Amino acid sequence: MDSKRWSILYRGPLSSCNYGCTYCPFAKTRNTRAELRDDAEKLARFSTWVSAQTDRSIGILFTPWGEALIRKHYQRAMIDLSRMPHVERVAAQTNLSCKLDWIAECDLDTVAFWTTFHPTQTSMDDFLARCDTLDKIGARYSVGVVGFKEAYDEILELRERLSPSTYLWINAYKREPDYYTEEDVRRFEAIDPLFRYNTR
Repeated sequence: MDSKRWSILYRGPLSSCNYGCTYCPFAKTRNTRAELRDDAEKLARFSTWVSAQTDRSIGILFTPWGEALIRKHYQRAMIDLSRMPHVERVAAQTNLSCKLDWIAECDLDTVAFWTTFHPTQTSMDDFLARCDTLDKIGARYSVGVVGFKEAYDEILELRERLSPSTYLWINAYKREPDYYTEEDVRRFEAIDPLFRYNTR
């Protein structure tokens, strides 16, 4: 391990989401104002700590137990962290439901987004319009979706409508043993070449 390069996975106490996906536990919680203040304070402390680590390069991935980027304190942190010369990458997992204008304030060579499409919560047209906004801003991103077998046609359509340069990853559904047949795996693998690895 290179002691001069750190990769940090950040998960603060945030645990609420503005979406209500039935399979997701985070859709069933709601943070209080006090909890959101606590989360913001801890995120600010983390950002201040990162700013002081100038003797190493740092990569950061925000994957909270909820939707972070609808919160202004996460938007501000992404902007500030992306502008720090020793931060080589700052990325966040997001359902992309937040306002997107703030992203233009980030260092676009540093910032990136791990976006997820939730077909029960938003339309494909609306989601793709947001992807188009990211393209116009010049932000880097990938798109993910849960690999429900009954959603295959919709996932295929999503792949066809996304820019060819945008990676579409399929998150394997693992709550049911032997959920996928070999044929299912091959069909999804034709869309996401890494899908078979995800099933394991």
